[in-house]
Formats: sequence, C-alpha cells, structure tokens
Amino acid sequence: MASSSSNNINEIKEVSGSYNLAMAFKSHFNNEMTQEKGCLKRFVEKCNQLEKKVEDRQVPLKETHHLGPFNKKAVAILSCLVETQEREHNRIILLTALINDISDGIREKERQAKLMEVHEQVSSDEVRV
Repeated sequence: MASSSSNNINEIKEVSGSYNLAMAFKSHFNNEMTQEKGCLKRFVEKCNQLEKKVEDRQVPLKETHHLGPFNKKAVAILSCLVETQEREHNRIILLTALINDISDGIREKERQAKLMEVHEQVSSDEVRV
C-alpha cells in the first residue's frame, strides 16, 4: 500500500516538475481547480439554458390546458410535452446539485491551498530563524 502512495506522490512531483512536495500538491490543486471552474461554468450555462427553455414552454402549456376538449392525438402530444417539461425540470435539479457539489469541492481545494501557503510561510520563517 505504501508503494502505491509513493508512486502517486512521485507522479505528482513529475507532472508538476517540482520535487518539493508542498509545491507539487499546490500546483496539482491549482490545476484541478482551473479544470473544475471550467466544468462548473459549462454546467451553469447548461442549467441556465434549460431553465429558460422550461420557462418559455410553461406559459403555452398552461394556456393550452384551458382551451377545451382535444382529440386523442392532441392529448398525446400535450402529454409528451408535459413529460419533456418534467424531465428537463429534473435535469435542472440534478445540474443544480452537481453545481453545488463542484462549488463545494472548489472551495475546499482553495482552503487546502491556503493552508499549504500558510504552512509554507511558517516553514520558511522557521528556516530563517
């Protein structure tokens, strides 16, 4: 098990180009945060698009329900549109949960990076003394 951990640490050192472990982890966290922020941006854009689509479709659906009796074909089409609306609303809920989870992860990594900076500063101050 220690061998696997050592391999991961060595891989991080190689990828970051730094053999100072704190610098390697800090670099690794910064790269991950950059990637996650890009992912977060795409998910937020997709969620906003879905919200707009659901909102735009809501008024015509409500108005259609009040128009009166429909033949079977029209009822089937309306049912399909309502199901689509519900599915897209469920996607919004899932995307919102995912966005919140990614945001929490980014905040945690930012907190960890700041702790590493503090630790680095304390270590460098100890070396000077």
